[in-house]
Order: sequence, then structure tokens, then C-alpha cells
Amino acid sequence: MAQGILEDIFKQIQRENAAGSLAILGLAGIPDDSASAISLQSNTGNREYDFKSAQLGGGFRLSEGVPIYLEGYIGYARYDPVLFFSGSGETTTLPLKWTSAAVTGGIGYQFDLGERWKLTPMAHISIGRTQSDASVATQVIAERLGIEGEFLESGGLWAGGAGGSLTLDYARPQTNDREFEMSFRYTHIEYWPIGDDEDLLVQSTAANAVLWSRYRFPTGGRMFGRPVRWVGDLSFSYLIGDQSLVLGTDWLARVGGGIEVDLSDTWVPWVSTTRIMVRYYGSDTVNGFTAGIGISF
Repeated sequence: MAQGILEDIFKQIQRENAAGSLAILGLAGIPDDSASAISLQSNTGNREYDFKSAQLGGGFRLSEGVPIYLEGYIGYARYDPVLFFSGSGETTTLPLKWTSAAVTGGIGYQFDLGERWKLTPMAHISIGRTQSDASVATQVIAERLGIEGEFLESGGLWAGGAGGSLTLDYARPQTNDREFEMSFRYTHIEYWPIGDDEDLLVQSTAANAVLWSRYRFPTGGRMFGRPVRWVGDLSFSYLIGDQSLVLGTDWLARVGGGIEVDLSDTWVPWVSTTRIMVRYYGSDTVNGFTAGIGISF
């Protein structure tokens, strides 16, 4: 009976940590229009942790006459939760440093709503892998208890995802080489184990709503014969999915600044502008910084 109880506890731990790892995978896989490298810190629940992520990607419309919109992202996330296991009257803590990577693609149709507004519904598919540094230590625990734990023994799982997004964009060029743009985007992707890990009856929802704005204005300087502009942006993200349970917050605010260089008259092929940005992230439980490079074609 005792052995059966331990097996049930261990299997429950596997499911809970599989669900947590899928939530981290969702943070790597959900598209971010201002893709960058992020570093966050928190002491939520009397325990400090670090969270790091990076994403590379973007989207484009095929042409003015063909309103098909395509986007693709490659993301990475690393998070350090702790597994608590009680047995024989003792509590063992096992750090599980989850490393997740995901590839997400999307296709949609962009509707022109007048001169300045665009509406873009999209469908997305995603695939990724989440891996734990503690697979060896966890396997030792499973073997000592005589329990089979495929998920934690292997140290991770493969997962697939499917969902969609809806984006409303607004752009307004102004005089003196100034420009204002704003967007609202809602994204929802469901993740579940695939392949040899599909027997794990868990799933995770990656969903957020993001309100974002950006303002460009001239610095007074020139490079490559074109004006160099300051860029400032501000955004607010509401975490609707399981990522909020992992990070301990359901919202993130971001403010940033940088410069933008016009490369349209240079030898660099296809590139029109390049931005270098630094941003600050904050909420009631986490804070951190991001750095990113944006390229427009």
C-alpha cells in the first residue's frame, strides 16, 4: 500500500512538472512582435529565481496586392523551479532547471481598414522540446523508490501546439520625419505532449493580450546620408495562460528606447531600417531588462 501511495505521489509530481515545463515552452513559443533577449528576477514565494528567454523572428505581408501575411519565430527559455518530494519523513528539494526551445509559424490574411488601420487574423502551429538538467538526479530517486518515471527519467518531453492570433495595427506618419504606430494583439496556443511523451495527460495554454505603441523622432544627426531617429516604445502584456502561474504574475509592463538607422540607400540588400533597443520589464513580482535588434525590410 505504501509503495502504491509513493507511486501515485511520484506520478502526480511528474504530471505537475510536465505541465510546468509546457508553460515554459509556451513562453518560448508564443510570438512576440518585438522579439528580444529577456532576463527577469523574482523572489516570489520566499524563493529567488531567474528566468531568461530569447526570441528571433518576424512577419511580413507578401505584397500590397496579395494580403497573405506570414510570420515565424524561434524561441528559447530557461527557468529554475524546485521539485519538493516527501518520503520516509524527510523532504527532498530537487532543482529542475528547465531549458525550452520552440519553433512557431503562422499564416493569416491582412485586411486593410482604411488608410491607417490593418486587421490580421492568423493560424499558428508550434513544436518544441523542454529539457531538465536534473534528469540524472531524478532517475536516482525513481530507482531508489522502485518507481518507473519516464518523463523525469528522460529529463524532458516533446510538445506540439496549435492556435491563432488576432492583431489590430495603426500607423500614422507625421511631419518632420516623425512616426507613431500602435497595435493590439491577442494570441492563444495550446500545447500538449507528442511522440513518446503523449501518454502524459497534461496540456498547457500559452495566451496573452499585448497593447504596444512606438514613437520615432529625429535625433538631428545623419548616417549614410539619411536621418537617424530616436525610438521609444511602451507596452503592457496581460498573461492569460499558464505562464502567469510560472512567473507568479499575470501582467508585465515594458518601456524602452533606442535608435533607428535608415539603410535604404546603402549597399545592404533588402534592409530598409535597423533598430537597436534596450527595454525595462516590470510587474508586481518580477523585474528585468531586455535588449533587441529590429530589422525592417
